[in-house]
Amino acid sequence: MLNPLIRLLLAFKTVIVTAVLAIGNVIVPFVFFRPTKERKRLAQLIIKKQKERNEEFSRLRSIYKFGSIQRKIVALNWDDLVSKLQTRELSAIQVLDAFIAKTLEISERCNPVTDFIPQATVWAKELDDLEVVKGPLHGIPFCVKDDTNVEGLDTTHGYAKWLYQPATESAVIVKVLQDLGAVPFCKTNVPQTLWSYGSDNPIFGITSNAHNSKLSAGGSSSGTGALVGAGGAHFGTGTDVGGSLRIPAHWNGVASIKPTSYRLSLKGSISPLPKLVGMSPSVGIIGQTPTIVATVVNKMVESQRQLDYDSMAIPIPWNSSDFESTSKLRIGYFTSLPYFPTMGDSGDIVLKAKEALESQGHTLVPFEMPDAYDYIRILVKISIADHSRHVKECWKDEEVADCVKFFWISTKIPVWIYKLVRKILLLKGMPFYSKRTAVFFNPSCRSSSDLWDAIAEKKELQDQILSQWNQLKLDAVICNVISVPAPPLNAPELPPCKEIRYKTPKCSQFQNLNII
Repeated sequence: MLNPLIRLLLAFKTVIVTAVLAIGNVIVPFVFFRPTKERKRLAQLIIKKQKERNEEFSRLRSIYKFGSIQRKIVALNWDDLVSKLQTRELSAIQVLDAFIAKTLEISERCNPVTDFIPQATVWAKELDDLEVVKGPLHGIPFCVKDDTNVEGLDTTHGYAKWLYQPATESAVIVKVLQDLGAVPFCKTNVPQTLWSYGSDNPIFGITSNAHNSKLSAGGSSSGTGALVGAGGAHFGTGTDVGGSLRIPAHWNGVASIKPTSYRLSLKGSISPLPKLVGMSPSVGIIGQTPTIVATVVNKMVESQRQLDYDSMAIPIPWNSSDFESTSKLRIGYFTSLPYFPTMGDSGDIVLKAKEALESQGHTLVPFEMPDAYDYIRILVKISIADHSRHVKECWKDEEVADCVKFFWISTKIPVWIYKLVRKILLLKGMPFYSKRTAVFFNPSCRSSSDLWDAIAEKKELQDQILSQWNQLKLDAVICNVISVPAPPLNAPELPPCKEIRYKTPKCSQFQNLNII
């Protein structure tokens, strides 16, 4: 007769991870959330900010009404809006007022905005006072992710300790867009830490999907994706390491691009982990259509204005011939990865794209990625090479957002428990065996030598992929943005156990690709 404990283990295949989470949720908060003077101070800052924000939003709603004129302006497509602003048929202040009114309406259902930018009205009026239009984006309102500085406003990342510390200078991407005539009018919400596909933080709450309030907006450019997807802006800024631009764009039904790192200046876009090595962030754009994204990035790099503000930006010119060419392309494709299989019709979408491209005369060939377990292992080693010391410093005395609770708990678990859980999960023949989950319990780098080894392994994977790319003579590769559609709001961010791998988007194809 089986021991009752063994019967319990056999009955619940995810008991190991569940137990770790249960212990973490009970013991860890008890130990680490004891009231302190600083914690109380930060809690009061959150209350103060929320009160001020609610009052400001109410004041703006009394001023900006979304009437028939505003609806017509917001409904204009990109080309018509640009044309009417360039010819002065519409003024910058008219357009700004319409999009503020629309955004206030959207905010009531999906909460994408942290703050409206008070200076926006002044900037729009200054544009209207010019004798000639300022640039190709004259009068176009845009939103700014809350990891990017706008002069006079906070950049919080969802941490209370960064409230009431306004930036003294705007980020380069904001300056360049303003030089082109665009008007930044609001800042958009992010998940606390920015290391999440969730979309909530203790200060500004949760941002929901533009099309379904029960679903996630994605992260970490959550608010930008939701606002653009709901029609509150034609485009907005974001940042990306492991999908933070493209996942919100995908889940909200719009478009994005993660440019080559430093092609668009990172100066003034504040990293949550500025000392992280081995993974390169990018500044990019989320737009309602691919054409809008391409146009905005084109104008930014074409002007070379960012070099006036940041000599580290890479002056790569815009190659219009790539867009104008009629040559047939040779394109690789893959629909899934063994580590995290696609869910629902996510893989079918790639096959439909393949068929559409083939119908236009392009050649599509299968593309094989290296073993996904290897680059997930490398991702874990590099991302927590400091044993999470820096992110724990950010979390000190802070309320922790729901979307990063598992991440937070994992930073509190002793190394010996990690090793024990990993060994248990790798017991072949046992019902809780999971090579997939065990990867997340791999040890982080123990020395600078380990970190160098991990970065060298990353380079080897890059070489493997590029070698296959060159052997197949490819122009591009298409694949899923992420292996799952938009999940419920704050779906538990658990490691991918067999039973829950389709419920929790912990890993994406593009996160895997970015790490290499």
